[in-house]
Amino acid sequence: MVSTLAVNVPAVRSRVRRLSGGQRQAVAICRAAGFSSKLVIMDEPTAALGVQETARVEELISRMREEGHSVLLISHNFIQVMRLSDQVWVMRAGRCVGGRRTAETSGEEIVALVTGAAGQ
Repeated sequence: MVSTLAVNVPAVRSRVRRLSGGQRQAVAICRAAGFSSKLVIMDEPTAALGVQETARVEELISRMREEGHSVLLISHNFIQVMRLSDQVWVMRAGRCVGGRRTAETSGEEIVALVTGAAGQ
């Protein structure tokens, strides 16, 4: 699974504490995906990854969704969220301020919910 993410991990038997931040992130994603959970929660899964690794993680998220897993993606990357999601829920100051079906909203509307400009 690590090889499908195209992440340069020195060896399968390497200690995680000796890996880079991006490598650790890839291992964590693979572990979550490998448990065959019905729900996988990912908090900024691509924040420490390069362009190639990010593309692979997005492919993995799409594949997990196709296989029937629910993926909760927590991210500030609105473009990525719009590309990968069916629904978007926005929290501001610890409260849920809105939810939209991705196909029925825009990045601008999501930004307005995040900043508090929506409905003003």
